[in-house]
Amino acid sequence: MSKSIRLYSFDIPSELDSKMTPQIVQILGGISESGNSEFQESELKTLINELAESGKLKTRQNPWRIFQYYRANMISAGICKMSNSADDSQEVSEAVNQ
Repeated sequence: MSKSIRLYSFDIPSELDSKMTPQIVQILGGISESGNSEFQESELKTLINELAESGKLKTRQNPWRIFQYYRANMISAGICKMSNSADDSQEVSEAVNQ
């Protein structure tokens, strides 16, 4: 049985909610700057770690844990969608075969 790959897609509004924490804003800013809106979990993890190393994400904790902590907030705000590639195999095959 193959392990499903978690996929993340982001729809970042031009105006972010003023109630969002600085770390969410830093993460979303880094994602926007990357020019990508869809990531496999491993790619997103790398990007989040790079944001912390470059100082764009300010944290003393593990950067991926910070993302995971705020993930539910971003999903409920409609900014982030998370899915497993196994769940989307029908959609992926349709997109590939177009």
